[in-house]
Amino acid sequence: MTQQHDLFTDLLRTADYMNVYASQCKNSENQLRLRLEEAEANLSTARGDNEALRADLAEAKSREESMDARLHEAENEMALLRGREELEADYQKQVDDMFFFGYRCCMKKHGIKRDVPSIPPGKEKKLLDKPAS
Repeated sequence: MTQQHDLFTDLLRTADYMNVYASQCKNSENQLRLRLEEAEANLSTARGDNEALRADLAEAKSREESMDARLHEAENEMALLRGREELEADYQKQVDDMFFFGYRCCMKKHGIKRDVPSIPPGKEKKLLDKPAS
């Protein structure tokens, strides 16, 4: 009977250990489930953030392309303006050259050798003494 009592006590102790073990396993499983749910929630949040970042990236790329297009347009406009300024400078040079050419031709036609009149030394005083009419 003592032997049966000891066996029964051992069985009760084993049952208590098994209950504690099962309870610990259940708690561990619940903790793991909570961690899994938390990880899934974090993953869902991260996916949402990722989508928002992708949208921001697409918008930034669109703005960058727009800025690049405006930059190229401005560069082209500057090149056109530079070309126009060069053409205007060339045109003005041609106009000036034509004016001087015409001026020289007119001088040659009328027998003028120098474009600054020369007054002989004796006549200079006479011209200064003449009353202006």
